[in-house]
Amino acid sequence: MEPPPYEPGSANNMNNPWQYDETAQIGTDYRDESEVRAYDERMQKLRNLASEAAAIAQSLALSSDSTVWEIGTGTGECAIALARAAKHVYATDVSPTMLEYARRKANQRGISNVTFADGGFLSGFRPLHPVDGIVTQLALHHLPDFWKSKAIAAIAACLRPQGRLYLRDVVFPSATVDYDSFFQAIIEGVRAHAGEAVAQQTVQHIKTEFSTLDWILEGMITRNGLTVVERREEGFLSVYVCEK
Repeated sequence: MEPPPYEPGSANNMNNPWQYDETAQIGTDYRDESEVRAYDERMQKLRNLASEAAAIAQSLALSSDSTVWEIGTGTGECAIALARAAKHVYATDVSPTMLEYARRKANQRGISNVTFADGGFLSGFRPLHPVDGIVTQLALHHLPDFWKSKAIAAIAACLRPQGRLYLRDVVFPSATVDYDSFFQAIIEGVRAHAGEAVAQQTVQHIKTEFSTLDWILEGMITRNGLTVVERREEGFLSVYVCEK
């Protein structure tokens, strides 16, 4: 097995007493392996993960020489798929249980060009050299807005010039007038498509997690030196493809 093109770097700011602790669990506790397994099984059923990974690879313009960093890799499905299109993938998460599950999955599938490492947006792993692409899905909403801006600044610093960010997350549309009706329609749609358990998770997401408005997120992106080259909505989710 060839060594990875870069050795993992480290950015540990947790010694600052004011640093936000991104390892604290918000929502479902993914330190519990049974929850991790249930999440993985649910995503396999609800999402076309292979199609999503192919779209991400295209959006990032990956080649066999590309290096990619996925922040919030979860159970590793996207990182493992992207490894087939890239030279090397770094996959990080703040949940050790998620990382171990993803590592086992990669080994079972014979994937050797993914480095799994502990870390998130604000602390832990950093690549020592700029990467060609960064991916984060359904993770940025774990941070309050000030810390989202810090996270995007860190992302921009780790991208090479013309490198790209693929960001997919729950983002609230600012053009909405009646959010109560908007959220109710979203929840009913989730219930019809994915069942009551996922509908209740959506309720908890709206109530307790840190999704933000589109104009706030887009301001963070542009103020940190990134340009939105593509934006699209996928139901309750938004996708931003950004270039440095």
